[in-house]
Amino acid sequence: MACSWTFLWLLWIGLVAILLFALRGPLKITESLESATSYFNNLTPKFYVALTGTSSLVSGIILIFEWWYFKNNAGIEAGEDEADDNDESLDNPKTVPECKVWRNPMALFRAAEYNRFRKETNSEPLTYYDMNLSAQDHQSLFMCDEDQGRAEYEIMQVAWRERESEERIQTARAALGINPECASALVLLAEEESDTVVQAESLLRRALRAIESTLNSYPNNQVASYGQSGDTVRKRDLTIQTYIKRRLAMCARKQGRLREAIKGFRDLSRDQSLSTLLSVQDNLIEACLEVQAYADVQNLLVRYDGYGAPCSYELREPRSAAMSYTSALLKVRAVAENFRCATESSIRRGLSSAEQTAIEALTRAMEFNPHVPPYLLELRAMIMPPEHFLKRGDSEALAYAFFHIQHWKRIDGALQLLGIVWKDFVPKVNKDKHTFSSQLESADKELLPAWHEQSVFPKNEGTLMMLLQTFICLAICIIAVLAQQFPTSSGDIFRTVSTIGMQLYDNSMQTFTQWAPGNIIPYLASKQVPTPDL
Repeated sequence: MACSWTFLWLLWIGLVAILLFALRGPLKITESLESATSYFNNLTPKFYVALTGTSSLVSGIILIFEWWYFKNNAGIEAGEDEADDNDESLDNPKTVPECKVWRNPMALFRAAEYNRFRKETNSEPLTYYDMNLSAQDHQSLFMCDEDQGRAEYEIMQVAWRERESEERIQTARAALGINPECASALVLLAEEESDTVVQAESLLRRALRAIESTLNSYPNNQVASYGQSGDTVRKRDLTIQTYIKRRLAMCARKQGRLREAIKGFRDLSRDQSLSTLLSVQDNLIEACLEVQAYADVQNLLVRYDGYGAPCSYELREPRSAAMSYTSALLKVRAVAENFRCATESSIRRGLSSAEQTAIEALTRAMEFNPHVPPYLLELRAMIMPPEHFLKRGDSEALAYAFFHIQHWKRIDGALQLLGIVWKDFVPKVNKDKHTFSSQLESADKELLPAWHEQSVFPKNEGTLMMLLQTFICLAICIIAVLAQQFPTSSGDIFRTVSTIGMQLYDNSMQTFTQWAPGNIIPYLASKQVPTPDL
């Protein structure tokens, strides 16, 4: 692409030089250069003195104003910059690199759901890159340096590093042969061997009893909270216990036991460090939306993301698409009835303050992740979400829309308003394409399967189309200049080209009529589609 642009610039410079040489007579370039040379030769020293004095006076005035501005505002700006840096380091997710990979808190079960899809469709729902990231997560959560000398945990260190699922399962079974109550091995079998969620739940309950028995065997029966100074093995066991409880609550959510699931997520969210590590709040928000506990959802948004808080929090960047779109959904719910049969013209007639707030919330959510609306509006085919995602990317949009589309459909008029705002949002963003990083597209390709048509926003024009548009523009400019300077010759050329074009059209039509039957149009008009018997 760089070579093509270099070629275009050279071609443009060459064409300009040729046109200037060809039009040197009509444009009187030589006479203009001679008159300019004589004008500069006749300038007196007084002109240069006046020019120098004027420029010095203007420079001095600008210097005085700059000194006055920085003297009055330098301290304020320094304080604001320092405060902004501190706020961004704590709250603003933009300080985190855009291409950082995050765990999907709503990830499905590897055997009961992902493998079931693979068997039914013969398509891999997960990439090796995504599964390797999960293996690294499991190693950081379920392994520690103090496991040396414990045979079952040393075997599990090998199991988490295995690439193939069958090898991991066999290695976990070998660990269970040494210790039938090895919680890590039971978790691996629940994730990757159980064919149903019920079987996975049974193994997870067995793993929970095993890890609680291990924790109760410590000298201090009082369970310390995660993050305090203590034994490394104990911290690891607490993390395993929390992981198992979260997956058990997800099993209850999948089987329709919503109250049990919400209670489990609430118990886990009390520990701030672990809830942040595993993003339990996303599971809790989705479960509360399922039971239509919208007041609880609003309280959770205020607690975890600041939505609905005073104005100082409203301008903060959202932490995830789940937070931003859930906040927008709550605002849309208050005015959704007004948009059941609404059109763009009726919306432009006038909006109330609540309706304007809902539209602003939708626009803000779309600015954070524009890939979500096509999935919610069912304009794009949805696939199973990956186990990891990139914020503001297509993978995050899939992770959100896969579980939350039913909550949008439950509110009449919500998707209608979303569609109207989406139509107005796309043209605006196409004018400001630098808002979204192109690095997300290449990074998402590593997380999403190859057979998935990746969402790209905004649409980038192809290199071939850009080159074609450039050549057409150059051709139109050259033809316009030639037609202006040589009208007679240009008219003859245009008539010749049009005559040749008409001849080519007539020849092509004659060729088509020779090959196609003469009665094809009456035949198509008379052909009727048989109606099925009722």
